[in-house]
Amino acid sequence: MPLAAIDFVSPPDVAGVATAFFNGRIDLDPASSDVANTVINAHTYYTPKEDGLKQLWKAKTLYLFPPRDFLNKEEQPKDMLLYRRVKRARKSAQRIWLEEAIRKYKRQEYEEGLIFLTSTEVALLTTQQLNIDLPVCIMSKKPELYVDEPNLSKLENTRCLGFIFYVPSPYNTEARVREFIDMFSLLGRVYV
Repeated sequence: MPLAAIDFVSPPDVAGVATAFFNGRIDLDPASSDVANTVINAHTYYTPKEDGLKQLWKAKTLYLFPPRDFLNKEEQPKDMLLYRRVKRARKSAQRIWLEEAIRKYKRQEYEEGLIFLTSTEVALLTTQQLNIDLPVCIMSKKPELYVDEPNLSKLENTRCLGFIFYVPSPYNTEARVREFIDMFSLLGRVYV
C-alpha cells in the first residue's frame, strides 16, 4: 500500500497538550476517524465518509490533523477564499485543510484552534505564500505517528517533522498566546 493511502493518528503527547490547552475539552476534530478519536476524544468529529471539508465547523475549540494525501480538484472545496483559481490542480490535503481552517475561522465558525501539520512544505512555504502568520510550535523531536487502524500500530522511522499552529481566540488573545507558548514549549520551540 503506498504511503499516501495510509492515514495517521495524532501523537499522544500532542493530543495530551492540546486537550490540556483547551481545558480538557476539544469540541471538534473535522478530519478524524473512529480510531483517531480514541486518542483525541473530541466531542464532535467528522470521518472521511462525512467529509469535514463540506461540514459546518461550529465549535469553540478545534483540533485538526489533516490527512497526508493529495486531493484532486473535485475533492477540493469550491470556494477557496485564500487561494482562488478557475482551474484547480491536485494539491496537498494538508494545504487544502489549512486553507479551509483559516477560511472557516475568518467566517467565525470556530473560536480558536490548533492545527497539527507534518508537511514541512505546507508549514513553512505555503503559510508564507498565503501570508498565514500564526504562532507555531516546531516540535523538537519527530512526532510519534500511529497508523489509523484498530490496533494503532506505531509508524517506525518517521521522517516528517511536527508543526502545531495556534489559531488564536479573539477573546483574551494575548493571554491565550502566552498560554500556548508556555504549554507547547514542552513539545518544542514556539515562535510568535
